[in-house]
Amino acid sequence: MVSALRKIRKKLLEQNRAQRYFFYAIGEIVLVVIGILIALQINTWNKEKQNRVHEKTILKNLKEDLEIQKELLQEQIDYELVVIAQIDSAKTFVPDEGDKSILKRIFSDLAGRHTFKANRATFNNMISSGSINLIINEDLQNNIIRYFQRLDYVESVVNNNNLYMMDANFGLFVANNGLGLEVDDNNKVLAKTKFNDKHKATVFAQLEYRFNSSESIKNLSEMLLELTNGLIQNIEQYLN
Repeated sequence: MVSALRKIRKKLLEQNRAQRYFFYAIGEIVLVVIGILIALQINTWNKEKQNRVHEKTILKNLKEDLEIQKELLQEQIDYELVVIAQIDSAKTFVPDEGDKSILKRIFSDLAGRHTFKANRATFNNMISSGSINLIINEDLQNNIIRYFQRLDYVESVVNNNNLYMMDANFGLFVANNGLGLEVDDNNKVLAKTKFNDKHKATVFAQLEYRFNSSESIKNLSEMLLELTNGLIQNIEQYLN
């Protein structure tokens, strides 16, 4: 093709047909420009096709992370429900006739806490690589970003709750025998330790404090679980 064009150009120059050569030159330029535009368009199509494949891959990976997050949230909720049940059980051992050795064991269990786990590996990679911009549906992209902002918030609240409400308050109360339990010569709790009104008020106040901690985490986890299910649904609808 190039050889043929060169021959035509040479023939026109030899025949001194300047006007025809001028139009020919313009036509040649137009053909080159059209060729470039076609090549660019093909490259754009290929790139867009690759982007859509990549978009589908990251959304599938994100959906898998969210499925795991659902399990982690349900574990958190189940743990808090057990704690709330233990609190109800502890209240029955506060009266004078209650077995205080059992109360001590329950309070020791209540001093534990469950670390909140956030599964954000795919999202972090999407942000660091900029691949989140491959999601062409702006509503879905915004929903994903808002979800992980909420996830960060819940994780922060739970961690602060564990640090300040549990470790620095309730945990110390239990460790320092805030219950005021009596022990025998073998350091065993006397089952029939008598609680005066002040002891009872302190115990019930701590149980209420512990209840509020678990109740707030349970509510936050349930809210986040609902958001997780909603985002999974959005991703599935988009992929289909």
